[in-house]
Amino acid sequence: MLMAPRTDLPYQPTIASFLAGIDTEYKDENFKKNLLKFDPNDHNDRRKIITDYILHDQNYLTYRHKLVLIEELKKAISEKEYDFDSLFEYDYDTEEYSSSPWGAHEIITPRSFFEDILNVAQNIWSEDLAKAASEDRSTW
Repeated sequence: MLMAPRTDLPYQPTIASFLAGIDTEYKDENFKKNLLKFDPNDHNDRRKIITDYILHDQNYLTYRHKLVLIEELKKAISEKEYDFDSLFEYDYDTEEYSSSPWGAHEIITPRSFFEDILNVAQNIWSEDLAKAASEDRSTW
């Protein structure tokens, strides 16, 4: 069984974990100021956000973890009714803040934001994903 990095707990990836790299709650003011210079709806800015913030924050993952995380994202994208908007909003029921400095109303199509994460991650992580896919998962 694949364990979460640096723990003895099973790895259970979530789509929301992709937004950890743009979480501004516990970062210094310069981090937020620099991040908010980017427009999440602009193609070039979005790619920079994904590459420099979102995927960079996932560098601690092993190639196996990356594959499992990407598969979780693919599964969510394949669900036509998956609510990507909620990942960008404050959840009043659980009092959990979104990791994103942008609300869903500020992102033209939150689903496409995650589709772009998938496309960029598959490109950048291609070697890691291929390596993990070639392994026997029962040995993890």
